[in-house]
Amino acid sequence: MLTTFRWLVRLTVGLILVSLILILLAWYFAVRSLPDYGATFEVEGIAAPVEIVRTTEDVPHIFAQNDRDVFFALGLAHAQDRLFQMTVLRRAAQGRLSEIYGMGAFASDDLARRLGLYRNAVDSVAAQDDATKEALEAYADGVNEWIRQINIGARGRGAPEFFLYPDDISYWEPADSSPS
Repeated sequence: MLTTFRWLVRLTVGLILVSLILILLAWYFAVRSLPDYGATFEVEGIAAPVEIVRTTEDVPHIFAQNDRDVFFALGLAHAQDRLFQMTVLRRAAQGRLSEIYGMGAFASDDLARRLGLYRNAVDSVAAQDDATKEALEAYADGVNEWIRQINIGARGRGAPEFFLYPDDISYWEPADSSPS
C-alpha cells in the first residue's frame, strides 16, 4: 500500500512538472511572437524616415514625408497587429480556408471560388489608376517587410496563432488588399 502511494505521488508530481514546463514553453513562444511596439527597425523600401507612434491603446499614428511611405508604414503596422487575421481573410477570398481548417470550410471555399472573389480582386487592381496601384503596392511592401522582419529577427511566426498551423506565411500582393 505504501509503495503504491509513493508511486502515485511521484506520478502526480511528474505530471504537474511536465504540465508546468509545457505551459511555460507555450507562454514563451506566444510572447516571442508579439510585436515590440517600442522597437526601431531598419527597413528597405522607404524614401525618408517614418515614425509610427502608438497611443496607450496601441492605435498607430503614422508620420512620413510622402504618401508612399505612409502606405508602406500602414501595411507594416497592420501586419504587426493583425497578420494572422489578414492571412485568414486572404485565404477566405482565395477559397483556401479548408487547407488549414479542414473539410468544415469546404463550403465557404467553394462559394468564394464560384464567385471568383480573388480573380475579381486581381482584375480590380489592374483597373485602378496609377496612384491607387502605387498605394496598394506600397501597402503590400510594408506587409512583406514585416514578414521579412519576423524571419530575420526570429520573432516566432508573427502571431501566436501561427503556431497552430503548419503553413508558411506567403508574401502579400496588391490584390490581397484590393477592393473587389
